[in-house]
Amino acid sequence: MGTQGKNLKMDTAEIEANKKELLERIKLYKSYGFDQLKSREFVVRKSRPIKGGILEIGTGKGYLTTLLAKEAQDIITVDISDEDQKFAALNIAAEGSLDKVKFTICDARKLPYPDKEFDLVISANAFHHFEHPFAVLKEMIRVCGKKLVIADFSREGFNIIRKVHRNEGHEHEEQHGDFGIVGVYLKENGFSVKRFEAHCQIVYTAVIKKGVETDAKRKRNG
Repeated sequence: MGTQGKNLKMDTAEIEANKKELLERIKLYKSYGFDQLKSREFVVRKSRPIKGGILEIGTGKGYLTTLLAKEAQDIITVDISDEDQKFAALNIAAEGSLDKVKFTICDARKLPYPDKEFDLVISANAFHHFEHPFAVLKEMIRVCGKKLVIADFSREGFNIIRKVHRNEGHEHEEQHGDFGIVGVYLKENGFSVKRFEAHCQIVYTAVIKKGVETDAKRKRNG
């Protein structure tokens, strides 16, 4: 299931060219007041300890994956876009961590993993792209054994993202979904939840309460 990063054939020139474009992109967003690197590092700090089985939902271009792979022994990252994961592989390869990552293409509403399979389940800046975001969150809860972290742009962050995209001649793709109630949803499903807002994003960290069944487990037990 999935493709091991170490088995991918990566062209050195393509890796370097992609890294150059990435650095230019980071510089562009920083000129608008959004430091992407600090944003991702903040999510990583709130996700620690980064150990055990780790699942990332929404690989995107692999920006967060790259940081996680620096600390994790191995990580599975899921996305519905094969094209995005190819860019992600280039970004991760540039940091020398490709051997730690397994890429999986699937619909995150139907994850191919057992209940409570992962110690850490994480998703950053992908919630607004999901057509059915709470169906995805429900699956994240199901496969989470210890800690779940989910982040998305704050109002300030979205304003900057939209401005950059419009100045480039297109609209930023966004689906509907109230990220503000994610914390409530996690609490209702047996998690102890904390909310943070910094670096143009909102981050929820959620740890399963001892002795509390998740909604998915309650339904199985009937």
